[in-house]
Amino acid sequence: MRSLVIEDEPQIGAYVSRLLGQLHGVVDLVGSIADARQALDNFKYDLAIVDRMLPDGDALEVVTALSRSPDRPAIIMLTSKDAKEDVVDGLNGGADDYLGKPFEPQELIARVRAVLRRPRLLAPSVLSLGNVELHLGSNEVVVADRKILLRRREALILGALLMRRDRVITRAALIEEIYGFDDEIESNTLEAQVSRLRKKLATFGGDVEIRSMRGIGYILRLATPR
Repeated sequence: MRSLVIEDEPQIGAYVSRLLGQLHGVVDLVGSIADARQALDNFKYDLAIVDRMLPDGDALEVVTALSRSPDRPAIIMLTSKDAKEDVVDGLNGGADDYLGKPFEPQELIARVRAVLRRPRLLAPSVLSLGNVELHLGSNEVVVADRKILLRRREALILGALLMRRDRVITRAALIEEIYGFDDEIESNTLEAQVSRLRKKLATFGGDVEIRSMRGIGYILRLATPR
């Protein structure tokens, strides 16, 4: 899952981003409408948490535009502008939910889970190929009936590969799925993480292989019997 937090108060934005990190996805944080538009032009999001009053205007216009997109994310407005008429405007403008500040962290997470359960965003809870089974949201993978925990990035890589089993995923597309746009990525970081994942799957007897396609990307497929 990839989430966008649109919040101009750095401490609140960082706090909300940490809360969303519990859902085991990538979280991007921006502080203005202009930066939000740039992020939305470059990435597809599953969830958007939106403050209304930003330095360059009312983010309700962003919500309305997002709600009309064919690949729209789930949208929660999180704002101190929470008078009854504001809530009505927000919901009518395209938000799926509207929560005032200050807020309880448990309530925000509960509302996020609720909007993500809606049919348009339903996704499988388990992805599998051969004897490898990834439980999404927990970083837990079952390999040949043995449970192991992956690092967060490793689980994201494996999830992306399982979603495209037997198809090539380019290096650029994989980086886009598992890193935030402000993450500092060294040239060999992805390769090192794929290598660790490959070794773990082999060590525990996985019957799949991650093949490197030189200059292109990676492909996950059942290993060829020897």
